[in-house]
Amino acid sequence: MKEAETKHEIIEKHYISLIEENKVSAGDQLPSENEIASIFNVSRHTVRQALNYLVQEGWIYKERGKGSFYSNKKKNQTKKNVAVMTTYISDYIFPRIISGIEEELRKKGYNLLLFSSNNDIESEKKCFENIINQDIAGLIVEPAQSSINNLHHESIKNLEKNNIKYIAINANCDEENSAYIVVDDEEGSYKLTHYLLELGHRNIAALFKVDDIQGEKRRAGYIKAIKEYNINFEKSIVGEYITDNQEMYVDQFTKKIAKMKNRPTAILCYNDKIALRVIDNLRKENITIPDDMSIVSFDDSYLAVSSNIKLTTIKHPKQEMGIRAAKCIVDMIEGRIDKPQFVYPAELIVRGSCKRI
Repeated sequence: MKEAETKHEIIEKHYISLIEENKVSAGDQLPSENEIASIFNVSRHTVRQALNYLVQEGWIYKERGKGSFYSNKKKNQTKKNVAVMTTYISDYIFPRIISGIEEELRKKGYNLLLFSSNNDIESEKKCFENIINQDIAGLIVEPAQSSINNLHHESIKNLEKNNIKYIAINANCDEENSAYIVVDDEEGSYKLTHYLLELGHRNIAALFKVDDIQGEKRRAGYIKAIKEYNINFEKSIVGEYITDNQEMYVDQFTKKIAKMKNRPTAILCYNDKIALRVIDNLRKENITIPDDMSIVSFDDSYLAVSSNIKLTTIKHPKQEMGIRAAKCIVDMIEGRIDKPQFVYPAELIVRGSCKRI
């Protein structure tokens, strides 16, 4: 004997049938929770249960403060393509991240379409437009200039409208309401700074890329650590730069630090690439590492061990992050999970770029 349908199942089937019978269009708004409760003579709890199921299955999407809207579920049911949009593709840690994504997607029977924003907001907008107009079921994205951008509301809205699942890597779009996989950047910066403090350093300079949210979090970790040692935040030895001026700024900042009368004894660098540039600039000023200056950085990239100075750095999971991101996006597309959130704890890799004083 067939079991009677529950109240929330009746609501779910009603709105699914409207989509399947083409009686509504993607982007049309559903009635409010109160209106649905009145129509079906049920509690708001039952309505929420039904709506949450419809969101999880990709039939509808929600906009905070506005309500629920129909998505393009039917259009996306047979898609096996996943877009990957990173700030860069062939440089630094990105090839290994992309390799991990591609490896896992291939195992799951999905194809990869690759896009790069070059960490430029306008380029990112164009990538989003291309993604929306292609047969894509999911998107793995590293947001461009994430501290000032936080992804475009309209772009995200269009992804949801077209039932394209998305997950952010390296920077979270919205800590409460989006899927993301990140490294704990604040903890990483805290660990690096604390390590230098334990070595006796008290005058610690730092370089942060502030148009990416990773830079803001790393600055917060640095400040937290020095405050624990009752050291004031000294603006003159903390450099803050953006994508467009990073090389010129880093060169000028390093030269300024090198010529200071009360010169810092250590520099915390935004990443390994910046650390090597800083080291090259210091060498030109006859400052040796680690005897005259200690250097720490982030990412544990191939650059961390590519020169005679082996960098103390925070590990980035790279390929493993890519594999995890691919697993998550497939699970989201296939309805097993909704909006996964994962933070890798910061792991300190100690090498030879620091000296006890």
